[in-house]
Amino acid sequence: MIVVEKRDGRIVDFNPAKIANAMMKAFKSINKPYSRKEIDTLTQKVVDRINSKNQKVVNVEHIQDIVEEVLGKDHFDVSRKYILYRQKRTNEREKKQKIHRIVKKIVRQTGRENANVGNSPSSKLLQIAEAEGRDFMEKELTSPRVLEAMNDNILHPHDYSWGPIGTTTCCFIPLSKLLEKGFNSGHGYIRTPKRLKTAAQLSCIILQSNQNDQHGGQAYGWYDRDMAPYVKREYEWQLKKIAEVFYKMKSAGQGEPDDREISLDEFSEEEQERMERLAWEYTRKEAYQAMEGVVFNLNTMHSRAGAQVPFTSINIGTDISREGRLIAECLLKAYKKGLGKGEQPIFPNLIFKIKKGINAEPGDPNYDLLQLSIETSSYRLFPNYVFQDCSLNKDFPEDIPTMGCRTRVAWNVNSEKQTCEGRGNLSFTTNNLVGIALKAKNEGLTPKNEENFTELVEKYEIKIPEKYRNITEVKGFFVLLDKYVNITIQQLRERYKYQTSFRKSDFPFLLNGVWMDSEKLTERNNLHSVWKHGTLSVGFIGLAETLKCLVGKHHGEDETADMLGEQIVAFMDKKVREATKKYGLNFSLLATPAEGLAGKFTEKDRIRYGTIEGVTDKDWYTNSFHVPVEYPISIFRKIDIEGKYHKYCTAGSISYIELDSAPANNSEAFYKILKHMMERDMSYVAINFPVDRCKECGYQGVIKEDKCPVCASDQLSRIRRITGYLAELERFNSAKKQEALHRKAHN
Repeated sequence: MIVVEKRDGRIVDFNPAKIANAMMKAFKSINKPYSRKEIDTLTQKVVDRINSKNQKVVNVEHIQDIVEEVLGKDHFDVSRKYILYRQKRTNEREKKQKIHRIVKKIVRQTGRENANVGNSPSSKLLQIAEAEGRDFMEKELTSPRVLEAMNDNILHPHDYSWGPIGTTTCCFIPLSKLLEKGFNSGHGYIRTPKRLKTAAQLSCIILQSNQNDQHGGQAYGWYDRDMAPYVKREYEWQLKKIAEVFYKMKSAGQGEPDDREISLDEFSEEEQERMERLAWEYTRKEAYQAMEGVVFNLNTMHSRAGAQVPFTSINIGTDISREGRLIAECLLKAYKKGLGKGEQPIFPNLIFKIKKGINAEPGDPNYDLLQLSIETSSYRLFPNYVFQDCSLNKDFPEDIPTMGCRTRVAWNVNSEKQTCEGRGNLSFTTNNLVGIALKAKNEGLTPKNEENFTELVEKYEIKIPEKYRNITEVKGFFVLLDKYVNITIQQLRERYKYQTSFRKSDFPFLLNGVWMDSEKLTERNNLHSVWKHGTLSVGFIGLAETLKCLVGKHHGEDETADMLGEQIVAFMDKKVREATKKYGLNFSLLATPAEGLAGKFTEKDRIRYGTIEGVTDKDWYTNSFHVPVEYPISIFRKIDIEGKYHKYCTAGSISYIELDSAPANNSEAFYKILKHMMERDMSYVAINFPVDRCKECGYQGVIKEDKCPVCASDQLSRIRRITGYLAELERFNSAKKQEALHRKAHN
C-alpha cells in the first residue's frame, strides 16, 4: 500500500480522490468543460505512473510533478493553470515559514530596527504583529510594479508593516486648542486645567494618547506659547493666595477677617509690588517643577502597545511674553539637569527656533534663551536648532517647527489657511540612490534611454557639469531615477487611497480635534477630507556613494561632483513639486533619516554587485545628502557643502557637526557654528559629541576604554544620536553602530 509523505513530514494514506479534485479545480478555473469520466481517466494515468515507480512512500512534490506531466500532454492550458496555482501555494507556504522563522527569532531577541524599542514582552509582541503586517502588505496592498522595485532593492516604504491598519506617521499637535477646549482621551472628558502643573501633565498625556493613533512622532510646535496662559493662571492663583495671607496679617487683632474676594487695591503700592514679586517667585518654582515633570514623564510613559516611550519633540524659543519665556527657560534647565541620577534624557527632542529679531542676535528679546539653549545643548546634545529665516522657511506666514527626526510640513495646497498645526506626514518612501546608480552602471544606456535623458534635461532644466555630460552612467542614472521617483509617487498614492478608506472611529483621539478639519468628519465620511492636509514624502539615501559610483568622487572630495549632487537632489525636488500640482496632494522631498534601512540597502547591493570601494565596502550608506561620516573635513567646509541642499528638502533635512567631546564652557564657539549654519541657508541642525556616563559612580565625560576611569566599573552608558533622536549605542542595529563608531570629529 502506497503512503504519502507531506511537506511537514507527516505520513498519510494515498488518496486518488484528492488528485481528481485538484484536476477538476484546474478545469473550472479556466471555465473548460470536462466530464467525470475524463477526470477519472486522467487520475488513473497519474496512479499508474506512481505505481510504476514501485515506491512505498511518495512525497507530495513528486505526485504534483506527475499531475503536471499528465495534464500537459492533452490539456496544456489546464496544466499551465495548475502550475500557476501550485506555485502560488508554494509561495504562500514559504512566506508562512518565513513568518515562523521571524517569530522564533523575535521571541529570543528583540530586533534593532528601532533603537527606541526595548526587550519587553510587549516589544516582542509588537514586532511579531509587524512581521505579519508586512506579509499582508506584500500580498494584498502592494501593486506588482511597486513590489518589483522593492525586491530590486530600490524602494523602501517606511513603516510598511503598519500599512494594513492605515495609520499615518506624525502630527504637530494643536496643544493650545486642546487645553483651552478640553479633550477626551477615551475614558471621559478632560476639562481645561486651572494650574500649571496640571497643564504640563496633560500635555504629556496628549502626546501619549495621540501616539496610539500613529506610527511616528508627536510634536508641539509652540510649547512656550501654548503653555504661557497656564503660567499666567498659576501666577494669578499664587497672587490671590498671597493677598489673602497679607490681608489676614493686616487684619490680625481686628476681629474675624471676612471671606470676601480680596482686591489688590486694598494694599499700598509697596505691598502690591512685594506680593507680585513673591507670586512670580512661587510661579517660577512651580514652572520648574512642572517642566521637570514633563522631562521625567516623557522618558517613562509608555505607549505604542507598551513597547516604547512616545517619540516626542518640543519646539520652543520664539514666544517673547514673560510667561512663554519662563516655560522655555525652565524646560531647558530641567533638561540640562537630567533624570533622577543625572542620566541623559532621551526624550523629548528639544528644538530651539532661531529667528532674527527674536533671539538670533545680542539685543534680541530672547537672545538670553538662545544662550541658555547653547549651554544645555553643549552638555545634553539637545536642543537642536531650526532656522526660521532660511529660504525654505522665511516666506511662511508663521513659524515652521520640526519633528526631532527632521520631518517638516509647511505649505498646504488644500487649504487657504496656512499652518503646520494639526498636520503631519502621512507616509514616506525612500529611494536607494546608490542602487539606482549601480543598476545604471550595470545595464548601460540604450538609444531609447539616451532619448529619454535628453527629454529630461530639457523638461527639468538639469544642468549636468560639462565634464560629466557624456558619461553613460550619469545619463542612465537620471533616466532610472525618473522612473523610480514616478513609482514612488504611485506607491504613496496607493497607500494614501487605502489610508482614506478608514473611518473617524479608527483613530479616536487623532480625529477628534487634533488633526486639521477632523471636527467636521462624520462616521460616514472617508478620510480624504482630512488626510489631504498631510504630506506624502519621497525620500532618498546615499548621495555620497552614488557620486562615487557615477564619477569616482563624492561631494566632499570634489566641487564638480558636488555640483552634480545638487542637480540630482534638485531634480527630485522638481519631480515632487510636479506631482503636487498634478494630483492635488502635498508631495515633498525628504532627506531620509535612515536607521534600520541604512544597512539593509547596502547588504543587498553588495550581494548583487560585489564589494566596490567607496560604494558597498561599508556596512551602511550615508544618510541623505550628508558628507560621509568617516571623511575628514573641517566644520565650516562641511557646512558650506551641505547648506545648499537644505532648500530642496521640503519634507525635512538635518545637518550635523561632529565634535570629539562636549563643547562645555565654550558657548562662543558653539554660537559661531550656528551663525555659519544660518548664513549657509541651513534649515535644521544639530551638534553631536559622545555622552558617556558610568552607571556606578556617575562620572560623565568621554570614556575611551571599556571601564570607567574613576571607579573602573564596566557598567557604562554611551548615548549617541541616531536619525535625530538619542539612544544607547548598544541598542543601535549593527550597521548603524558601525556608522557611529566610524564618525570622525570635524576640525
